[in-house]
Amino acid sequence: MNPPAPIRDLPSVRRIIVRGVNWLGDAVMTTPALMRLRERFPETHIALLAPAKLKELWLNHPAVNETIGIEVGESVFQVAAKLRAGHYDLALVLPNSPRSAIESWLARIPRRVGYARPWRNFFLTSALPSPTAVNAMRKRSLAEIQTLIAENPESPTSSRAQTGPAHQTHDYLRLVGALGANAAPLAPHLAVTETELNDARVKFGIAQNSRPIFGLNPGAEYGPAKRWPASQFIAGARELQKKTDCVWLILGGKTDIALAEEIRLAISDLPAA
Repeated sequence: MNPPAPIRDLPSVRRIIVRGVNWLGDAVMTTPALMRLRERFPETHIALLAPAKLKELWLNHPAVNETIGIEVGESVFQVAAKLRAGHYDLALVLPNSPRSAIESWLARIPRRVGYARPWRNFFLTSALPSPTAVNAMRKRSLAEIQTLIAENPESPTSSRAQTGPAHQTHDYLRLVGALGANAAPLAPHLAVTETELNDARVKFGIAQNSRPIFGLNPGAEYGPAKRWPASQFIAGARELQKKTDCVWLILGGKTDIALAEEIRLAISDLPAA
């Protein structure tokens, strides 16, 4: 998918504010675009505005100089006041909501770039045409998941799905492409310090382990509608362990305990760290 034509009258940009998305998984999908933005503006101060619950995700990230948190219950006027204090030259608005555009408009940021969406184009100086073939994230029903698996047990993502619309990451890459950045895909990237790695190794009892460590997160907020069946996770874990001699860490929240325990018991005969 080609990016929109670059914005030609872009002035000298010293300070950029990126209005980030609101959910963890979506935030990870924005990291390729942020890395491309950093390539395009290597010396520019890039700040990220995101819900306070996501601030730690961006600590030490090479694409971001500063993170500004949106606290629960903060009004659009309070957020705009924070932005106004930053004296930003350009706002890149990643979410599609009217509020996310209004925040930058109220902050009087001179250039405000985002996708054209109902009830918000007035608040953007550059409302870019919406991509027409983006594979938006949606909840699949359990029946759909089972049908996909039945069609192709070796690869539940069928060839039909693989040749369909672009992934959501391309949506964000198209936006930075309009600012003159390279819109070619990159792998998502999270910055983790050596101290954080060592703390995690100690916490999970794998400080002395020399084998590959794989994490398995089988749960989902909406239960079976957004996850593989447990049997598929078990089969995949066993096969991958045979090929890599890896150690498994099963991750999840409180509501995933029963599922995680089911998987743990089913693969407990695999070699431990």
